[in-house]
Amino acid sequence: MKNNIKSVVLIDDDLAINYFHKRLFLKLELGENVFTFSNSNAALDEIIKLEDTHCESDLVYVFLDINMPEVDGWAFLEKFKKINELIKFEVKIFILSSSINPEDVVKAKNNNFVTNYFAKPLMMDGILAIKEMYS
Repeated sequence: MKNNIKSVVLIDDDLAINYFHKRLFLKLELGENVFTFSNSNAALDEIIKLEDTHCESDLVYVFLDINMPEVDGWAFLEKFKKINELIKFEVKIFILSSSINPEDVVKAKNNNFVTNYFAKPLMMDGILAIKEMYS
């Protein structure tokens, strides 16, 4: 049985990209909640709080930019490793970046918590394909 996408967490310091992606997810009615963060620490705090409202059959999509000030996507993944065992719902993390650095793609694919790597911005058909492949 496929899990239901309960929440989508968008983490990007580009507010326009966050706004655009949030509008797409809302238009497609994917997830009951769509959260946007420009700071990955705040996003981690929210993911922990979701434990109060999400159950084991729920799925949370996280779209993570890697190049951000303060705490970048790689640091987020290191911190996520510490909280992963504390949450009961399933989290799928997708790197969503404008980086074309091949080292970033390899590093993402070698990270156990990263489901896939996509170039931004996502378009409607891309989001629907992700839902079909990963939920």
